[in-house]
Amino acid sequence: MSNETQPKIKEPADGALAADDPAATRYTTDALERVTRLRAMATEFPDDSDPRPLTVAEIRLARVTTITALEKAALFVEAAPGVGTSVAKAAELRDAIGFELAYGGLRDEALAMARRVDHAILRRKLKAVRATRGLYRIAKGFVTVDAGDGVRTHLDEMKRALVRPRRKRIPPPAEPPLEVAATYVRPVQK
Repeated sequence: MSNETQPKIKEPADGALAADDPAATRYTTDALERVTRLRAMATEFPDDSDPRPLTVAEIRLARVTTITALEKAALFVEAAPGVGTSVAKAAELRDAIGFELAYGGLRDEALAMARRVDHAILRRKLKAVRATRGLYRIAKGFVTVDAGDGVRTHLDEMKRALVRPRRKRIPPPAEPPLEVAATYVRPVQK
């Protein structure tokens, strides 16, 4: 994702764009329609009723635990019902396995779609970026002649917009010196 500030598109309550909106382009209507369809799919998705968001640790734990481990746990619960039933139920474990198997493909397709959209945006933007940087190189030469005095401020603004500020380097914290005991071990002679 980009850290650049994107212009806000004013969207009235009925979902149509304002005709005088300067941020609206020929792509805006199609994009808003697709966003609306995606939001509708997201609201219809059979999600858990718990509104509490998952923590980073919970997400990591769920991702690293394979469905094979869940199935082995379900088999253990069935083999030793006195021990395993107090912690988990085999049906709940198998339900989680089935949910991941069923919707894992949907997740993969959604990620693939997000990559396709991102690459389409980047391909179109790359053409404009190359043109802008080429124009900047030409403009640097143009402002050196007398006719270019009127656009010098535009060149300076373009330069500030194109050149990203350097990231400040944060030095790693200094580690305390290790105290090493000096001992000498005499080699054994044969």
